[in-house]
Formats: sequence, structure tokens, C-alpha cells
Amino acid sequence: MAARPRHEALRGLITELLREGFGAAFAELEHERYLIDNSGRVDVAWGATVIELKTDLRREERDVSARMPDYLADAMRRSGPGRTTVGLATDGATILAYTLDRGEMVQIGRHELDATNPDRVLAWLEPLLAPVPEVLPTPIAIALAFGRNSLAFGRAHAELRRLWAEVSGNPEVRLKRDLWDGLLRQVYGDDVGSDELFLQHTYLTILVKAIAARVLDLPVDDPAAMLSGRLLTDEGIMGAVEADFFDWPLLAGGGEDLVRTLAAETVRFRLRDVEVDVLKTLYESLIDPDERHDLGEYYTPDWLAARVVAAAVPRPLDQRVLDPSCGSGTFLFQSLRRLIAAGREAGLPAADIVAACADRVFGIDVHPVAVALARVTWLLALGDLIQDRPPTLTVPVFMGDSMQWNLRPLGDTAEVLVDVPPNDPPLRIPAGLASDLTLFERALDELNRGLDTLAEPDTVRDAILRAGATAEDAAMLARTFAQLKQLYLDGRNHIWTFILRNLLRPVWLSHPDHRADVLIGNPPWIVYRNLSAEMKDRLREALQSYNLWVGGALATQQDMFALFWARGAERYLREGGSLALVLPYAALNAPAYAAIRNGGMQRVQVAITGGWGLERVWPIFGAQSGSSTTSTCVLFGRRDQEGGPPDLLDRWVGVLPRRDSNEEEAAAVLEHARVSWPRPRTLVAASPYRQRFRNGASLFPRRFVLVEQITAGRLLSRRDAPRVRGRVGNLDKRPWNTVEPPEGPVEREFLRHIALGESVAPLSPLRCCNWRCSLKGQQCSVVCNF
Repeated sequence: MAARPRHEALRGLITELLREGFGAAFAELEHERYLIDNSGRVDVAWGATVIELKTDLRREERDVSARMPDYLADAMRRSGPGRTTVGLATDGATILAYTLDRGEMVQIGRHELDATNPDRVLAWLEPLLAPVPEVLPTPIAIALAFGRNSLAFGRAHAELRRLWAEVSGNPEVRLKRDLWDGLLRQVYGDDVGSDELFLQHTYLTILVKAIAARVLDLPVDDPAAMLSGRLLTDEGIMGAVEADFFDWPLLAGGGEDLVRTLAAETVRFRLRDVEVDVLKTLYESLIDPDERHDLGEYYTPDWLAARVVAAAVPRPLDQRVLDPSCGSGTFLFQSLRRLIAAGREAGLPAADIVAACADRVFGIDVHPVAVALARVTWLLALGDLIQDRPPTLTVPVFMGDSMQWNLRPLGDTAEVLVDVPPNDPPLRIPAGLASDLTLFERALDELNRGLDTLAEPDTVRDAILRAGATAEDAAMLARTFAQLKQLYLDGRNHIWTFILRNLLRPVWLSHPDHRADVLIGNPPWIVYRNLSAEMKDRLREALQSYNLWVGGALATQQDMFALFWARGAERYLREGGSLALVLPYAALNAPAYAAIRNGGMQRVQVAITGGWGLERVWPIFGAQSGSSTTSTCVLFGRRDQEGGPPDLLDRWVGVLPRRDSNEEEAAAVLEHARVSWPRPRTLVAASPYRQRFRNGASLFPRRFVLVEQITAGRLLSRRDAPRVRGRVGNLDKRPWNTVEPPEGPVEREFLRHIALGESVAPLSPLRCCNWRCSLKGQQCSVVCNF
């Protein structure tokens, strides 16, 4: 098929695919079926699926768009109400999938065949043609079933857009959208929250909540109960699923049907057989790589996470583990599996092992979807032990800002500010009360009771006093209640308990009685130059407080991960506790991070106890990071010890068969050696131009500097001032990529030839373009881009 055979040969191959791959009986397949009105013929039909065969879709996709609506409408009339009809168009190498949405045809999927991986096309078609129960939930199977190019996503995405158009103006829905955007902006300091990303996150969260229910073999036919978490709380599992930003489709017509359809897609997977963090693969297969780059999101492969956990958590039954940027929960999964194995080896009862899991392995992340993924990953890691859970099991994964940007000093105490978009005053919560989990939950209950009865603030203040709060804290909460009451009356409620309970969890975890023995994970890698102006100021001020800000020529190399190392150790790690973080290789030797290595940090002392060099292991993340280097390392440290890095470093070298390789595959190809710690890089003998330039060979804004010649009309352009337009490319940065490129004549004396990396081949520049010069058509010493 991938070779684009002729029409009849392709028909035979499609028939064989349907019969051998999906069990279609020969009598069920219809070839050259006439439409009911005799206006055309369908090449192949099977049930509610119609298939149009083409010679080359690269040329004939427009023809498909013209004919497919009639084929789908005919199939719908034949199938009757209640059955989804799908149209496929293929030339063998490419398969396009379509359906009708309220009479309009929409494309719901596209798949390019890979002749070396035939299972991929079967997995892609399987949810549509012949759903198979009891599928093993491997990362590839999950990604193919639900990822960006899946039929499930194609159909759901079109419907989500329709639902969003219907309810986006609802005050409650708008509030949830703004709060979601505010969380991302709070940490990353930039506008990364588009409507398109919000819809993708909604799709993901619906799936993940359905998976959480399926872990317990619970029915998923009640959308409200599933999305609110009531299904799990009725089973005694708390904190795994909550009513959050993404239940808004229930307010739109047809929203419940969409949720039921998506939830039903998860039923066929054997979710208790999960052996790795499969949900990160789903996230990566759905969210655009550029968007993950903007958020500094690079999820750690399971083999590496397992090795880091084994090295950092030698006593899993005794050590409390926290991942302050847990993402989809890879390190939580591996920490739980290690704890469970140790518990079984020690002969502990299953119920005691589950209790130890809830008391020993914690996660935080500010990303709402990452938290939803991590909570379900935490449950999946229990496997069959989920049956031995206590009457009440709380999943200790929280949506919060582990860097505590919203913590502000207040006299001798502190307060936590919770933003209320768009311009309302922030909600204020006493930090002391937030660090007492039991008292804080009682206070939240009183706030909710007050909202249910529309009580007066003084009444709520007295109730919080009786619950055990101080007079000062009760008064602050009474003022906060007055704001919540007004939000309730404005129709902007139903989210605040979720927000307050989660965003204040980092304060509780940073209390001395609740700190971790091991801080582990892969924090965001976002270099200073890629941050917004507001976030640059915040990061610089925070790093200066730890003596980690270098500035000058090294300012653009400062990275967010350095703050996670310092503030994470200060606020979440017990005295003598250890750190193990996956970081850019620059952490081992770059001058910007010298204070981390040599013990020069202020406010908290952390000694480097070891490191792993992974710069010669490929692939690990599969995408270029936004950091100063794409190479990777693991840095180990211990709080409240002094000293520089050791003399030796552990280095691994090897090429993995795939990025999501398992431990056995990694062990087979990676070679280990003990080598000297990398020599620190310095600015000695640097170029004399260093003091005169802020950047290297960069020209920006690109579309104002680089130009392309405009094809002239009949009058042509002037020889001494050709007409040019600013060059548009994928390297343009915000805000310039939103500006229309300038256009007009430019005198020849101001035009210069330039060589770019994209126009230089190995050892030689590419051939000259069609610019009118004496070297036209010959090999140039530079390449012009005009």
C-alpha cells in the first residue's frame, strides 16, 4: 500500500487489510456500491465506513473534499440514527479520515503509512473499524489511540471547538479559562495559554479522568460524576480527580455525549497492566513541541527515571520523596514501584504498603493537566494493590506553585495571594493557617458553608475562630470570604475550593514537619533570554537572593532550573536531605552555575555529592531544549553539607534504539565509565569582541533585517532599488512574529548578502539563488537570501 499501487491493486490490498486485520467477512464488503440517488459510486464500503481510493492524494485531496460529503450522507442514511459514519480516502501511502458534524464534513485524522511498522496503521484504524477489548496499554498503543493524529482526537477536537463557541461567553467558563491561563503565566511569565491549547487540555483531562475510573473498573457513563471525581470519592479515593477547569463541556448542548464517547474509548485497555508512565507519551503526542518548549517541558524517559530513583532513594520504606515539578508523574511512578518492591521483599501486608505509598511519595506541579496526569499515574503505579487500599486513600499529588511566587511577607508572618482574573484584588490566605492541613480543611469547610447559606463575613469569622484559628487569621479569612461571596453572586464560583486547596499545598509541604528526605525530578529548563520581561525580573531577583545571579555576559544563560535547585532545597528538604535532579549538562561546568557547584549559595547550603554525564547518550528528550545546551546530566547533592564537587563523574555512552527505551534496552547499549569531573569553563582568553556584543551572530528582529526580493510585475522594479519584503520564518520570536513584514524598494547600496545556517551544506555553501549578480548560477563564497 505504501508504494501507491494502481487502483485495482490497491482495492485488493484494502480488502485484504480489512479481512486479515479486522476480521471483515467477504460478504460484508461492498465494492463499487452505487449511492441511493445513483449520483456516484463508493469504491469500498464496510458497515458505516466508506472508502475512496485515489492514485495520489498529494494531487487529489481537493477531489476527495468534493465527493466525500455525498458518500458520508449516503452511508448515514443506510446506517440509520445513532451510528457514526466515517469516510476514509487513501492512495495507500496516506489515509485521511472524515465524518459529518451537523451536516458539515470535517477531517478527523491523517495517517502516513510506514512500511516498516505495519502495526501502527492497524492501531490507528482499530478504534474506528473494529474496537478490540483488553488491549495492552503500551505507550505506542495509547498515543496511537488518543494522540494528535488519532481518530479519537480528530472527532473530539471538532466537537470541542463547537462547544467552546457555544459557552465561551459564560462567566463561569470564562473564569476557569482565565484561571488556567493565570496559572501558566504565574510561573512562566508569558502568554502561553491560547484557546487551542485550552481545548487540547480539556480533551486530555477528560481522557485521564476516564482512565482513573477504569483503573477501579468503575462505569464511565455518568459524565458529571466522572469529571467531578464523585465516582472515586464514593470509593474512598480522595484527591485523584476533582472538579477543575475542564468540566465546562457539560454546560453546552451535546457536551455530555462527547464525554461519554471519549470515556468509552478507554474501556478496551488493560490499565492495571501498565508498567511505565504511559500518560506522558499521550501528552507529548498531543501537545505541539513548540508549546512544550515554551513551558520548558521535557519528560524524562522511564529508564533514566528508574535509575535516578534507585540511586537517590536507597531506603524507600523510610524516606519521604517529593518531586516539586512532577509533570506526568514519571518519577512518582518509579518511586512507588521501588517502594512497593521493597515492601513486598520485607513481607509487609499489602494494606501497609499502600499506606506507606500515600505517606512517602508526593508530587507538585503548577500545570493543571500535568497534575491530572500525575494523579492517575500515581494510581496506576499501585497496580493490583489498589484492591488493598484503606477505607480512605488520598492521592498526594497537588496542583501548586512549588517556587511559591505567590507567598508574600506580612509583618512577622506571611500570606499567600491567589490571583482573581481579570482585575479583582487577590484572595489572601494566612500562610501559617495554610501550613496546618487539618485546620485549613476546617476553614475551607466553613467558607463553603458560608457560601451555601450566603452568610455574613462576621458569622464565618466566628466559625473559623471556633475551628481553632487565631483571631488575626480568622479576620483575614473573613475578608477573603467577602470576596468569594461576591464572586458567587457574580456567577464566578464552583472553582475556588479546588484552587485554594491545591495552590496552598506547597506551603504545607514546606513546613519543617512535612519536608522531604529526597527531592527528585526534572525541573523546567527555561533560559533567561526566553522569558518575558516580567519573569526575567522575578527570576533575577530570586537568584540574587541565593547568590546565584551572575549577570553580565552570562545573564542570558541563567536558567530556571537553578532556582528549583536552591529554593527546592531551602523550602522542601529536611536537614541532611538529598537532591537528585535531571538538568542540562551545563550545570556540571558552566560559569553561570559555579555557585551551585562550589558551595557559594546563600540562605541554604548544598554540597554536590555526585553527577552523571549523559551528554553522549542519544536520544533522551527527542527535542531541543530551551536551555544553553541540549546535553543532559544528573546532579546529586546533600543539604547542610559543605564542599565542592567530587573529583570523578559517572558517564554513560550509547545510542538507544528509541527514546522511550525500557531498562533492558538501555542496559544493553549504554557503557559506563568513571571519568574526571568536567573542567569548569571560564571566560579567560575569551574573544576580545565579548565585551562589545550582547549576542553572537544573531540578527533580530529577523523580518526587519533579512529580506527577500518580490517578484516584479510588468513594470519591473528599479535596478538601483529593487523591491523587497521582510523574510518570514519559523525562527521569528514574539512579539515580532505577529507584525506584518515591511515591504518596499531599498537602495542596492544598503542590501548585503548573508549566509545562514539553513543555506550552508556540509563543507560548502549551497548554490547561489536567482539574485541578479555576476555569479548567478555559480558557486558563491557566500549565499545571498534575496
